[in-house]
Amino acid sequence: MEKRRMHHRGAAPDAVGGEPTPRAGENAQKSTPPDLARDERPKRAESARANAPAARSPRLRSWIAAAILLAGCDRTPDASHAAAPRQGPVSRAVPGCGAAIDAPDAFRTEATERQQEHLRLLGPDGVTLSVSCLPKRSSGPMTLGELAQWVLSDIVKLDRANGAGRPRRTDEPPIDGRPVLALETDTDAGGRRSTLLFTERAQVFYWVEYTAPASSWNKGAEGRTTLLRSFRVTDPGADRGPTRWWHPEVKEDPRTLAEARAAFRTKVRKGRPEKGFDGLPAPMPPRGTFEKVHVKGPVGRLTAYITPDPKDSRKHPAVVWAHGGFGGIDRWFWEAAPRSNDQSARAFREAGIVLAVGSWRAENDNPGDYELYYGEVDDLLALRDHVAKRSYVDPDRIYLAGHSSGGTLVLLAAERSDGFRAAFSIGGSPLFRDPASYDPYGGVPFDPTDAAEVLLRSAAPFVRSIRRPTFYFEGSGSSHVGLAQWMADRAAQAGVPFQAFTAMQADHFSILAPLTELLAKKIVADTGVAANIGFTQEEIDRLRVEE
Repeated sequence: MEKRRMHHRGAAPDAVGGEPTPRAGENAQKSTPPDLARDERPKRAESARANAPAARSPRLRSWIAAAILLAGCDRTPDASHAAAPRQGPVSRAVPGCGAAIDAPDAFRTEATERQQEHLRLLGPDGVTLSVSCLPKRSSGPMTLGELAQWVLSDIVKLDRANGAGRPRRTDEPPIDGRPVLALETDTDAGGRRSTLLFTERAQVFYWVEYTAPASSWNKGAEGRTTLLRSFRVTDPGADRGPTRWWHPEVKEDPRTLAEARAAFRTKVRKGRPEKGFDGLPAPMPPRGTFEKVHVKGPVGRLTAYITPDPKDSRKHPAVVWAHGGFGGIDRWFWEAAPRSNDQSARAFREAGIVLAVGSWRAENDNPGDYELYYGEVDDLLALRDHVAKRSYVDPDRIYLAGHSSGGTLVLLAAERSDGFRAAFSIGGSPLFRDPASYDPYGGVPFDPTDAAEVLLRSAAPFVRSIRRPTFYFEGSGSSHVGLAQWMADRAAQAGVPFQAFTAMQADHFSILAPLTELLAKKIVADTGVAANIGFTQEEIDRLRVEE
């Protein structure tokens, strides 16, 4: 009986910060580094907090805690609001934030330990309103999702024993045209309820928390909505320049990646790893979906799937797809998958595009040694050459695409070769780092203390090697977006055709279904002599999976 491989669908916390719950679908790919997996996000956020000298210091956490403490404490109202309340809302500035919110005059300002970058108002009937901001720093949260995890894990006490406290995502319209992450949660054993809104500008994060007794929550819905939607950013300086995310230091290499690799020989352990690599052959696909083929690779025959000839006497565009995780290819390329984590790349097949998906050296029952982002790049390019020889493929319209570890291979292949029309890396790693994160997934087969081994598995230092249009996409909550921006900045300076986009309404997995559908449309329309594919941030901002 055939043993089933497991795809890296992983587990997903409900909304932000909840206990992991299994994703729909049982097929899971072998593996993905923890820094890319949904169920590891809270851990990554904890690690970032621990290592943040400025934005995550105990002092900062203390003032944020003071900013969003739950109602129920003794309070000393600001004397400036002791007069009889007037009718209608009053604009309240948030000190040091360049923002304001309109609150009824009955709301009184509460004196807090930290007067800058925070406003706290006390309303009638036990309502509290907190507005805070956080300047973006190199060591702070990178995305709205990470900010929300940080705030919730540091401040909100979740009463799981009473079934209260699990954050729930809600729909809120954009603020000043910018995306909003909205969460609703219960506290104090369900006695109080909170809505939290998170938004951002290029230089600053903002969040608003409205808390009220659960018993009066529904009654106050209209006033709550009006109050929250009155939040606005008043300082245009908060939005100067694009959002810049933190990234590790990168030293650009003056050589091309091809030149650097030609002068180097990697040293890796022999054979396939024990973890995640079972040595089983790839299963036969159902008739009409794929053909199972063998590709002539640098180390021998490599297994691949490719869509069959449609017998229409036409030349078709083709996508050479690099799978996520490690260990090989399996049934997930034709079996049903949830849109929140669809790694089948089915959108290309459904659009009439030839789809080829490969397994690399040491994966499935392929020969060779596991090299982790080294020889596998040559295997990907060998699959590209195989596809180009198919009679029903237009050799001038072959595209590279891949997800996660496959996205890393696509970045490196785009720097090694120009034998493709355009390349799309989805959530690839621009810089090899954190070797320990690969331990559950085959490990690191080379000496991670050897700087040359690490360098030649990193795309960012060689960004100037790219010669064909190459695009990078990632969802929110990823540690890679800052590095991708760094690559895009260097590419723009050098006239290199590389761009990077972050989808704020998606994550590392949920970006796949809507993005591959968008890519398929772009590829079908790309019929000129040269590639004519481009993207706008507005298109990427719309990428989301409806729950």
